[in-house]
Parts: sequence; C-alpha cells; structure tokens
Amino acid sequence: MRRSKLQRRAGLVVANSLHNVLPMLLTPFVSLLVIRQTSAALWGTFVSVLITVQLGAHLAAWGNDAYLLREFSRNPAGIAHAWQSCLRTRLALFAGLALLAALLYPQTAGWIILWGVALALHQSCAVMVTYKRDFLLAAGVELVGLAGMVTAVFCAGEAITPNWLLRLFALTTLAKAIGLLLRYRAIVWGGDGRFQPRYFLLALPFFLLGFGGMLNSRIDLYIVALYFPAEAVGTYQVFSSFLLYVQALAGFVVLPFVKTIYRLPYTAIRPMARSLFGLGCLIVPAAMIALSFLLSRLYGILLPSTFFWLGGLAVLPIFYYLPIIYALYKAEKQTTVLLVNLLGIVSALLLNLTLLPRLGLIGAIGAMALIKWLALLIYDWQGRRLY
Repeated sequence: MRRSKLQRRAGLVVANSLHNVLPMLLTPFVSLLVIRQTSAALWGTFVSVLITVQLGAHLAAWGNDAYLLREFSRNPAGIAHAWQSCLRTRLALFAGLALLAALLYPQTAGWIILWGVALALHQSCAVMVTYKRDFLLAAGVELVGLAGMVTAVFCAGEAITPNWLLRLFALTTLAKAIGLLLRYRAIVWGGDGRFQPRYFLLALPFFLLGFGGMLNSRIDLYIVALYFPAEAVGTYQVFSSFLLYVQALAGFVVLPFVKTIYRLPYTAIRPMARSLFGLGCLIVPAAMIALSFLLSRLYGILLPSTFFWLGGLAVLPIFYYLPIIYALYKAEKQTTVLLVNLLGIVSALLLNLTLLPRLGLIGAIGAMALIKWLALLIYDWQGRRLY
C-alpha cells in the first residue's frame, strides 16, 4: 500500500515536471533553428514582439491561476461557474489590450491579437490542468505543439521572417488552447458564469505577486530591447532565457516538498535552504559550462567567460532563498515577497540604465547578479526574524 502510494506521488512529480519542462523547451528549440537558418538579428527582431505579447497575456491573466485554484478548493461544485465568470470578467482587459496592440502594431495587429487571445485561453486552462492533475495530457499537447513548430521552422529554412514567426506562434498557441478547451468542454460550456467586477480586487494580490516576479525576471530584457540592435537582443534573449531555466531547477527540487515546508517548524527550514544552496553550488557551475558549450557549438554565439561567471552568480542565490519564500508564505507574509520583487524591479531599472550605456550587455548580467544577491540578503534577514 505504502509503495503504491509513493509510486503515485512519484508519477505525479514526474508528470508535472514534464508538463512544466516542455513549454520551456519551445523557445530554445525554435530560436536555435531560426538563428542557425537565418541570423540572430532576425530572431532579435521577433523577440521584441514576443516579449510584448507575453507581457500583455500576463496582464490579461490577472492572477486567475492562483485565484481559481483557491476558489476550486473552496467550492468544487462551482468550478464551471467560477472559471466562466473569471474569463468573462477578464474580457474587459482583452479588449483594452487589443486596442493597444492595434495602435502599436497596425500592420500586424490581427495576428498579435489572435496570439494574445490564444495565450489567454491557454493560460485559463492551466488552472484546470493543475486542479485535475492532467499533467500527462497537457504534456502531450505541449509536445505536439513543439514538434509542429520545430518541423515548420526546419522546413521553412531561409524563408523565415519575423511576420512568419508571428503567424506560426499564434496558430500553434491557438491549436493548443483548442485542444485543452475540448478536454474541459463540460466546464467551458456547462456553467452560468457572469461578469464580476469585484474579481479584479479579489485577485489583485495574486496578480501583483505573479506580475512582480515576472517583471523582476525580465525587466533587463525589456531594457536591452529598447537600447540595443536586433542581433544583440536576440543573443541576450537566448542567454538570459537559459539562465531562467537553470533557476527553474531549484523549483523542480523544492516543489515536491512544498507541503512538507508548510508543516515544518521555521527552525528546520534554514538547514533546508543551506542544503539547497550547497546543491546549487554543484549544479550551477556545471550548468554554466554546458551553457557555454551549447551557445558556441549549436547557436554559434561566442560570449566572454565573464558572461558565464556573472550568470552563475545571478542564478545561485535562488537556491538559497526559495525555501525561505515558502516559509514567508506559511507565515502569511506574502507582502514581504511582493516588496522584495518591487525593490528588485526598481533596482534593475536603475542599474540597467546606469550600466548598459557603459558596459553593454555585460552590464545587464552584472545588474542581475547584484539584484539577486541583494534579494538573498533580504530574505536571509527575513528568515532569521521567522526563526
């Protein structure tokens, strides 16, 4: 009995990891083929649209994932009503963002709006994947989408253009969203959801936490996209994306034990943070060596060793403070995490504006490292107050 229970738990962990890893592989695979078949400059031109659409989709989501998980747990019988009400309420955000897209990108607004709507629908289904633990199904949808995009890019060869990529991403995301909507059609069509303006206030804390974390991790890319030519933007996007993937390894290690963290006394979480930091000291150098090999041999991107030293320093702190963040959640101190994110955003803005004109792209990596170690010091201080 105990063994079968452990096997089920291990299966869920593996399925959830696969479900989370596959979407992360989409951009690296596509960027690799695009850069090898065309140029980093072409990929960089598309990145400016990519990050804009992703930012808009995050705004339109408005914390629906975390908010709905809580609502589903509180009222399992009202899942369809809650999901439909959330989606219909957020349509106001979709309309406003669509108008903004029409003003900023008049020539490609139709495809950008289609991509944004597809992303929003796909994200709306993510909460049902988590709640119903349909990780293998979602992983299969992601795998089919990844295979289709890679095949299309490979076959297109040198005929690829930024607008072609825009259409490919929009149609692939729409196909994935339709697949999930069909899976959850009983929820999508079976409720009596309605517009609920108070949702924006109720979900605001979840939105601020998610948006602050996202902006904290990407603001350097936004500033690079404003200051540098397309080739430099493409190079930096590939490098910084892989740094985020290395950071995600800390989450993969901690996620199966989150329930345990919530049950542990605060004095036991500090040793856990130290152990995870020790693991990070082993993982991060190896990851940076692998990243250097990957960029030079596959992408044809040659970067100074300073990039990888600073990149490793930027990634390592999260291996220490991730358990402390969950400890703060346990103590209902989400505001502390939000304030640290806001401090990181402001610091990143100031440091990048100061260092980028003087040091170029290396200034962005250096700013990232400084901010992450500042966050480590703050979280360590907050952790000591809990202990």
